[in-house]
Amino acid sequence: MPAKSKHMEQRKQRIANAKKNARLAGKLRRRRQLQALGGLLAVAAVLTLVYLWQDGFFKDEEPAAEEPTSEITEDPLATEVPTDGTEETATADPTAESSEAPTDTETE
Repeated sequence: MPAKSKHMEQRKQRIANAKKNARLAGKLRRRRQLQALGGLLAVAAVLTLVYLWQDGFFKDEEPAAEEPTSEITEDPLATEVPTDGTEETATADPTAESSEAPTDTETE
């Protein structure tokens, strides 16, 4: 529909430009919001990974189920304690050896 005067034609153009600018501003606003959301998600992901890394989540630990059970003896102290008793008396009283007189091989 043609405008009746120059003034009405300019007014019609201003309204059309305002609508166009409003549409473009809405697009840009939504785009910036999506970019900001993506940035926040990236920061949250990095902070989560840093927290998990410091907490030790990514360390490879040996599973306890894979340890060999065939090498374990029934009494683990049996290998440490001598059964003949000769070393027990020598280590049980260390002052007994120092009170004896030194032999020829010890004095040299």
